Amino acid sequence: HDQFARQVQKYDALVVRINPGQLSQGTAPGTQKRFDDLMNSLLAKGKLVWSSPEVQTKMGAKDALVAISQMKSGLVDTAAYYTEKELEAGFKKS
Repeated sequence: HDQFARQVQKYDALVVRINPGQLSQGTAPGTQKRFDDLMNSLLAKGKLVWSSPEVQTKMGAKDALVAISQMKSGLVDTAAYYTEKELEAGFKKS
């Protein structure tokens, strides 16, 4: 964590590509909180973090990734399906 925290200081922005709470599973206790605190500290310094811990909690990481899918930092084939019909139609396209 400490090495990662030092490294991310040099960036103006970060795209977080993990699910909310993902770092709470199979890691040392407190890992998710340390990560979230780090992201919030970067935001407080005026750096851009997408998606922030707050956005991930409210929106979910998948929806956040879909929201940036058409940007240069996104992946154009990122999609979210909320019904069985959407899954069948959309998944078959990819």
